[in-house]
Order: sequence, then structure tokens, then C-alpha cells
Amino acid sequence: MAEITAKLVKELREKTDLPMMECKQALTECDGDFEAAVEWLRKKHKGKMADRSGKETGEGRIGIYIDGSGKVGGIVEFQCETAPVAKNDLFVNLANAYAKKAAETGEKEPSVDSLRSDSEMDSMYTETFGKLREAMNLVKARRVEGEYLTTYVHHDGKSGVMIALDAVPNGDAIGPDLCMHATFAQPLAVDRSGIPQDAVEKLRAEAREIAVGEGKPEQVVEKIVEGKVNAFYAEKALTEQLHARQDVYGKKKVIDVLKESGVNAVLDMVYMKVGQ
Repeated sequence: MAEITAKLVKELREKTDLPMMECKQALTECDGDFEAAVEWLRKKHKGKMADRSGKETGEGRIGIYIDGSGKVGGIVEFQCETAPVAKNDLFVNLANAYAKKAAETGEKEPSVDSLRSDSEMDSMYTETFGKLREAMNLVKARRVEGEYLTTYVHHDGKSGVMIALDAVPNGDAIGPDLCMHATFAQPLAVDRSGIPQDAVEKLRAEAREIAVGEGKPEQVVEKIVEGKVNAFYAEKALTEQLHARQDVYGKKKVIDVLKESGVNAVLDMVYMKVGQ
């Protein structure tokens, strides 16, 4: 049997960040073969991962990635069991790695199962689990593409947004301010076309019923209904919302602030919140 030196155990511990005794056990089982010991530890932790698979993952964070061109990005919701792990750098790095993988798929809505089963991500997941010892779960993933991407993740990591614009805005603060606005206002869609029509029709019917019940003339009823619908769009469609940073831009709609900066359209928007 090969000699298991303290130096070899130390090297394995530095590579895996696992306890010294586990590293020594792995080297002993693998007769001193370093790479075999790494694989042995991976397989061992696979079993422990299965043991924790039923644990509730109520914490987590939003992972983000934007490529070097600034035109392609990924955003994911990645969950874990406890708040301290959600803030751990290893967990954060894994969440962002999933976001990078999502961006590389070429699919607007990448399959989370495919991302989980990717060999590179599977290996990284197993190594991270071995160090953190908590169940982790990739819940959502999206790819975003445009001429300019901007993103924001709240300080607690639990909510984040990624927005694609059709041009690079004139002003470094335009993009970040737009993301913070979206995080605060939580619009349902970029513009009217993205608002669920069943919600609009429900509002239209309720407004009509109330107006008719109050005895309003038919022509007045229609004006009241359209006024309610337009107000709903102004509240729920990003481009029609009043920008939250009125201290900077004045009382203007989001689309007007963007147009003044050289941007004509919001191409895509993804808002994610852990557990929502």
C-alpha cells in the first residue's frame, strides 16, 4: 500500500476544502491515488446529496452573468436550505455559474434539468455540496439578449432583474436606475402587449359593472372603463410606469427617460425573486 503522507492529505484538503480525516480516508481507500481520491469524495458526497434531497430549500439567491460583449446574459433562481449558505461565496459562485451556462445555451428558456445534468455543472455542484453540506436546487433559468444588458441584484441576493435594451444609453446611470426601478415597481411586462389579457378583460368587466350599477350613461361608461384600463397599464407595464427616480429625471415615464438617452425600446426583462 502506498504511503499516505501528511503533505498529500494537505494537498487533497486544499483542493477539495473537505475535512482532513475525510481526505485521509479517501487517499487510503484509493491507495494514494490523488485523482482517484478526488473522484471517491465526489461519489461519497453524491450519496449524502441524495440523503438531503427531501430537505426544504426555502432560502437562496439570484445568480447573474453577462458575457464580454455585454449583449448576452443569464439569470437564475438558485435555492438552498439556510440563509448563511445563501450568502456563502461558494454558493454565490455556483449560482452565477448556472447563469453563465444558461447564457451559453442559446435558448431563451433553458431547461433547468439540462443545466443540472451538464457534466461541468454536476461536478461543480457536487464539490460545492461537499463543502456546504446543504440541499441546493436550481429553480428557474432565463437567457437574455440585446444590444445592451443591464442588471441589478438586491443586497440580500433574494431578488434581481436583467433588462435588454436596443441601444447603449447615453449615461452610465440609465441602466442601473432602470433595473432598480423595475425591482421596486415589479412590472408585469415590458409593455401593453405582454400584459395578460385575461387580467385586462377581468378589470374591464368589473369597471363596466360598477359604472352601469351607478347609472352612468353608456358613453360615459366606456370612458370610465378605458380610463381604468389605461391606469392599469400605466401601473403594470414597465415602459408606461412613471420612473421611480423622479429626483433625477423628473416626473416622466420610463420610455421617455430611455428615449432621451438614445434608447427606443426595451427588448426583454426578467425579474426573479427567491420563492416567488
